[in-house]
Amino acid sequence: MRRRAFLAATGAAVLAACSVPSGNRSTAPATTSPRATAPGTPTSSAAPPSSSAPPTPATAEEILARSTVPVLCFHQLREFRADDSAYARTIITPPAVFRAQLQALRDGGRTPIGAGTLVDHLQFGHPLPDRPVLLTFDDGSVTHHSVALPILTEFGFPAAFFPMTVVLGKTDWLSHDQLRDLDRAGMDIGAHSWDHQRVDRLSGDQWAVQLDGPRAELGEILGHPVDLLAYPHGVWSPEALPRVEAAGYRAAFQLSDPQDPAYPLLTVRRIMPPPTWDGPTLLAQLDSSF
Repeated sequence: MRRRAFLAATGAAVLAACSVPSGNRSTAPATTSPRATAPGTPTSSAAPPSSSAPPTPATAEEILARSTVPVLCFHQLREFRADDSAYARTIITPPAVFRAQLQALRDGGRTPIGAGTLVDHLQFGHPLPDRPVLLTFDDGSVTHHSVALPILTEFGFPAAFFPMTVVLGKTDWLSHDQLRDLDRAGMDIGAHSWDHQRVDRLSGDQWAVQLDGPRAELGEILGHPVDLLAYPHGVWSPEALPRVEAAGYRAAFQLSDPQDPAYPLLTVRRIMPPPTWDGPTLLAQLDSSF
């Protein structure tokens, strides 16, 4: 997709973007190390003592057995507009609803964690707090900075943000400085491709454009490596997983398909809570879906 054509259609296209894939997938495992901090917690660059043996990565079967932590996926956080489609209204969350859903998580005894914390648990068995949950935000809407960040900070919740790099700095999308604000606040930042192309349809040099380029660009903006990915549209394929691994991603997030039995870290499941879910419904869905 050409840059000019994409930017002209971005707002409408992204709202219709994230769909739930279907079918089982299958292939082999992933590595590299993450940056993971809670809000307000500085990242340590100190190396572990040389006398300590490096942790042993889990087998795929162990990772699958540990994959019980609910992961939520949000998109735009704003009021509905007259031109929003019926589908768009299922993935646009008004700020008051977003706040109420976070309050329900807190009142329900849920403990939000960072994406790196979850991946450390899956890959190395690191302990987690009681009733953990991961909050993620796709696409790179400016509302992730103007709405999500203040509310997350108020609640003391970490989260992970996955922007497309083609929209960074454009009207209604995150700027480089806003992305750095999220990073400094202790939020995890991952890639969401260059311009939201499905990875199951990529070929040739598109792999480098959609996977390698965004990872490198985000790393340059933030000043540290980025090794998390959220699949555009939530869609992946067995053929894509070795490409994702080769591009340097440690973990990747899809939507509701079963995890790949050989690449479970590259197919971590999420669900999208619609704005119609009140607190009890949200908590019930976390229990039933994970």
